[in-house]
Amino acid sequence: MRVFFDASVIITALLSPHGGSSFLIEHVKQGRIIGVTSQTVIDEITDPDKSQKLQKSKAEIEIFIANSKLLVRARLSQADIESYKDKIDVEDAHLIAGASFTKCNYLVSLDKKHVVREDVKKQFLPLVIVSPKELLEKLVAEMKL
Repeated sequence: MRVFFDASVIITALLSPHGGSSFLIEHVKQGRIIGVTSQTVIDEITDPDKSQKLQKSKAEIEIFIANSKLLVRARLSQADIESYKDKIDVEDAHLIAGASFTKCNYLVSLDKKHVVREDVKKQFLPLVIVSPKELLEKLVAEMKL
């Protein structure tokens, strides 16, 4: 299972070591899932304004990401994102592009306003867009098989 991680999930895992997002990162570390993100997502997380709000230094954030064992795809270009801009909020088009270019089956996000919505989910099938909770439920169900 290849899962593309949105910035919201990575940030939440960083800030809340016992939450669902953190459990997903643990699954990546243990090799149960292949976790993928892009340099575009990493840039969003390490932006100086964002790191100040998180009360974490850029170095702390980078160490967390390195230790997470997430695979990081190169930064997405505007050309990579272009075909997705009319189908999802412009600021989130890079997520769909990143998941598509990295051949992920799942995109995990906490953004219920723009990403984890039924209309958006239907547009990008067979990519499955889920919240951390939904993905954890799927992982638990698969472990029981």
